Amino acid sequence: MRQRKLSPARVAVLVAASLAASPRAARAGGVEELIGPDDGKPDDAKSEDTRAADDALAAANKGVKLSFRLGVRFLQTAPFSQVYQNVLSAYGYTSMSAIVEAAADAAVSPASWLDLGVHTGYAFGSAGSAGGSGGLLTLHEVEVGGFAYGILGRKDRRRPGTFGFGAEGGAMLPFLLLRGDVSSARVPYVAPVVLARLSGDARIQTAIQVRYLIANWSNAFAGSAGLPLGGFSISVGANLSL
Repeated sequence: MRQRKLSPARVAVLVAASLAASPRAARAGGVEELIGPDDGKPDDAKSEDTRAADDALAAANKGVKLSFRLGVRFLQTAPFSQVYQNVLSAYGYTSMSAIVEAAADAAVSPASWLDLGVHTGYAFGSAGSAGGSGGLLTLHEVEVGGFAYGILGRKDRRRPGTFGFGAEGGAMLPFLLLRGDVSSARVPYVAPVVLARLSGDARIQTAIQVRYLIANWSNAFAGSAGLPLGGFSISVGANLSL
């Protein structure tokens, strides 16, 4: 059988057509490998699924905050301080104008602008010794309470926030030790609070807190005078966002 010879022009046309078809097929296969097969969902539905997953994650993580601080409370800024100082002086003691305090707080964030939590604290002060039969006079004070803070500078409730303000309240349990004898009481307290969480990443920040505690122990010295347990308090420590 006689084979038909192709002309050079026809051969060139066939080669060009083959080369043009091959890149298109390769490009189609490459795009499918990159984007995967179409799952049949519109783009809007995929975006809604992504947002729902993010919302579920945020709801599961309310933003737990742990704060540990050490500071000073200035008792001379509390009410009745003049009477209190006069009584201590009459017994031969110093004024106990400031006491050292420590605090450990835990909070959750039900909203991006709100922290709710519990507060525990311990404070220690000494009025020195009166000499003779007076002996050493020390003050130990335990705090248990709760707080609510409004938080500024936070869009995500899992984050710490930058500044805050609010109120704290609860019970103080003071113990006055004199020559081995213990006088104790249980008194309520309330305190407006301003706080800052600075100089750190999203997990650990420097925590600064200023409070003004309103409290008084009315029967500190046989009912003769009030011993102030409040006053301005400033403490510094670390805040952990979990």
